[in-house]
Amino acid sequence: MGTRQQDYISGARAANRKIWEGINDLAAAQREWNALDYGTTLPTGEGANEGIQKAMVGAVVFDTANALVALLNTGHATNMAKLL
Repeated sequence: MGTRQQDYISGARAANRKIWEGINDLAAAQREWNALDYGTTLPTGEGANEGIQKAMVGAVVFDTANALVALLNTGHATNMAKLL
C-alpha cells in the first residue's frame, strides 16, 4: 500500500481519536456540572465565550453527549475502539 493510503488511515484514526476523546471529555464534564451545581452557578460567558448561556452549555454536556453515548452503545464504540 502506498504512502498516501497510509496517510489516509492515519488521518482517519486521528479524527476518530478526537471524537472518542471529545465524547469522553463531555461525559466527564457532567460530573463537574453536577458537583459544582453549574445549573445554578455557571455565569454567562465572557470574552471568547461572550453570549454563551449555561443552558447552551448544559445542552451539549448532557443532551448531545448522552445522544452520542447512546449511538456508541449501538455498536459504534466497537468500531471506534478498533482504530484507537
